Amino acid sequence: MRRAKGNWIGHLVTALMIGALGLAIGCGGKKAKVDESGLTQGVTKQTSMSGDPNEPEWVRKGGAGFDDAMDKFYGVGISQGITNRALQMQTADQRARTELSRVLNTYTANFMKDYMSSAIATDMDDSQEEQFVSSITKSITETTLVGSKIVDHFKGPDGTMYSLAEVSFDSLAGMMRDKMAERAQELKMTADEALRELDEQLEKRHME
Repeated sequence: MRRAKGNWIGHLVTALMIGALGLAIGCGGKKAKVDESGLTQGVTKQTSMSGDPNEPEWVRKGGAGFDDAMDKFYGVGISQGITNRALQMQTADQRARTELSRVLNTYTANFMKDYMSSAIATDMDDSQEEQFVSSITKSITETTLVGSKIVDHFKGPDGTMYSLAEVSFDSLAGMMRDKMAERAQELKMTADEALRELDEQLEKRHME
C-alpha cells in the first residue's frame, strides 16, 4: 500500500511539473511570435504612435529615426479632429515647423554660448553677452526656418495627420555665418576673424 501511494503522489507531481513547463513554453511562444510586418505581437501597440504597425519611424522617433541626424534637423507636427483635409495638413505642417523652431533655437543658443566662451575674448558683461546670444539666436532661427521644408506626411488609422519638417545643418551653418558677419563689430572683431572662429567651432560641433 505504501509503495502504491508513493507511486500515485510521484505521478501527480510529475504531471504538475509537465503542465507547468508546457504553460511556460506556451507563454514564451506567444511573446516570441512575430507578425508579417516584422514587429513582435503584443508589443506593436506600445511601439506604434498611430496604431499602424507600418507607420514611418519618424512618427514616434522624430529626427532620431534617421541616420543623417547629424546633417539635418527635424520637427514633427500632429493634427487631430479636423475634418477638412487641407486645413488638417496645414495645421500639422505649422506645428512641425514650430517644433523644428524649438530644436533650432536650442541648438543655436547652446552653440553660440559655447562659441562666445571658448572662441571669443570679449569685454561684454554677462547680461550683454546673454542679450547678444539671445538676439542673434532668434534672428538665425527665424531666418533658417524660411528655408525649411515639409518632407513627409502620414495619416494614422484614426485620422490623425503627422507632418515632418526638415532643415539641413549646412543651411543653419550658412545663416550663422551671415549673421555673424553682420554683427562682428559688436564683438569688436572683423568679419573675417569672427567667421574663422565660427567655422572652427562649427566643424568641431558637426563631428560630435
